[in-house]
Amino acid sequence: MKKKTIRLKVKELMKAQIDFEIKTDAELAEKMGISPSQVWRAKLSPEDDRYNSPGNQFIASVLSLFGEPFEKFFYVDGIDNDAG
Repeated sequence: MKKKTIRLKVKELMKAQIDFEIKTDAELAEKMGISPSQVWRAKLSPEDDRYNSPGNQFIASVLSLFGEPFEKFFYVDGIDNDAG
Protein backbone atom coordinates (compact mmCIF):
# COMPACT_ATOMS: atom_id res chain seq x y z
CA MET A 1 0.00 0.00 0.00
CA LYS A 2 1.40 3.36 -1.04
CA LYS A 3 1.78 6.03 1.64
CA LYS A 4 -0.58 8.95 1.14
CA THR A 5 1.14 12.34 1.17
CA ILE A 6 -0.13 15.84 0.50
CA ARG A 7 1.71 17.46 -2.39
CA LEU A 8 1.77 21.03 -3.64
CA LYS A 9 0.64 21.92 -7.16
CA VAL A 10 3.64 24.17 -7.73
CA LYS A 11 2.41 25.67 -11.01
CA GLU A 12 -0.89 26.67 -9.42
CA LEU A 13 0.88 28.37 -6.52
CA MET A 14 3.15 30.21 -8.93
CA LYS A 15 0.14 31.38 -10.98
CA ALA A 16 -1.52 32.67 -7.80
CA GLN A 17 1.67 34.52 -6.86
CA ILE A 18 1.58 36.28 -10.23
CA ASP A 19 -2.14 37.05 -9.93
CA PHE A 20 -1.60 38.54 -6.45
CA GLU A 21 1.60 40.33 -7.54
CA ILE A 22 3.75 38.45 -5.05
CA LYS A 23 7.09 38.70 -6.78
CA THR A 24 9.34 36.48 -4.67
CA ASP A 25 9.15 33.38 -2.53
CA ALA A 26 10.50 35.47 0.35
CA GLU A 27 7.53 37.84 0.00
CA LEU A 28 5.17 34.86 -0.19
CA ALA A 29 6.73 33.33 2.92
CA GLU A 30 6.36 36.62 4.81
CA LYS A 31 2.66 36.85 3.89
CA MET A 32 2.20 33.21 4.95
CA GLY A 33 4.09 33.64 8.24
CA ILE A 34 6.62 30.93 7.44
CA SER A 35 10.28 30.81 6.48
CA PRO A 36 11.36 31.23 2.85
CA SER A 37 13.06 27.83 3.05
CA GLN A 38 9.69 26.19 3.74
CA VAL A 39 8.32 27.64 0.50
CA TRP A 40 11.44 26.65 -1.40
CA ARG A 41 11.41 23.06 -0.07
CA ALA A 42 7.70 22.59 -0.81
CA LYS A 43 8.28 23.71 -4.42
CA LEU A 44 11.03 21.15 -5.01
CA SER A 45 10.36 17.85 -6.74
CA PRO A 46 9.36 15.11 -4.27
CA GLU A 47 12.34 13.11 -5.58
CA ASP A 48 14.75 15.78 -4.31
CA ASP A 49 16.25 14.86 -0.92
CA ARG A 50 15.70 18.44 0.27
CA TYR A 51 11.94 18.30 -0.46
CA ASN A 52 9.45 18.71 2.40
CA SER A 53 5.78 18.04 1.87
CA PRO A 54 3.60 20.96 2.94
CA GLY A 55 2.62 20.93 6.59
CA ASN A 56 -0.58 22.10 8.22
CA GLN A 57 0.56 25.72 8.64
CA PHE A 58 1.75 25.89 5.03
CA ILE A 59 -1.56 24.51 3.74
CA ALA A 60 -3.70 26.71 5.97
CA SER A 61 -1.69 29.80 5.02
CA VAL A 62 -2.00 29.16 1.27
CA LEU A 63 -5.75 28.61 1.54
CA SER A 64 -6.22 31.70 3.70
CA LEU A 65 -4.00 33.95 1.59
CA PHE A 66 -5.49 33.05 -1.78
CA GLY A 67 -9.06 32.19 -0.73
CA GLU A 68 -9.23 29.08 -2.90
CA PRO A 69 -10.20 25.48 -2.05
CA PHE A 70 -7.67 22.81 -1.09
CA GLU A 71 -7.92 21.09 -4.49
CA LYS A 72 -6.70 24.23 -6.28
CA PHE A 73 -3.23 24.04 -4.72
CA PHE A 74 -2.83 20.54 -3.30
CA TYR A 75 -3.41 16.89 -4.10
CA VAL A 76 -3.00 13.66 -2.21
CA ASP A 77 -0.29 11.49 -3.72
CA GLY A 78 -0.79 7.78 -3.20
CA ILE A 79 -4.46 7.66 -4.11
CA ASP A 80 -5.35 5.87 -7.32
CA ASN A 81 -6.87 8.70 -9.33
CA ASP A 82 -7.86 7.21 -12.68
CA ALA A 83 -10.73 9.67 -13.05
CA GLY A 84 -8.50 12.32 -14.49
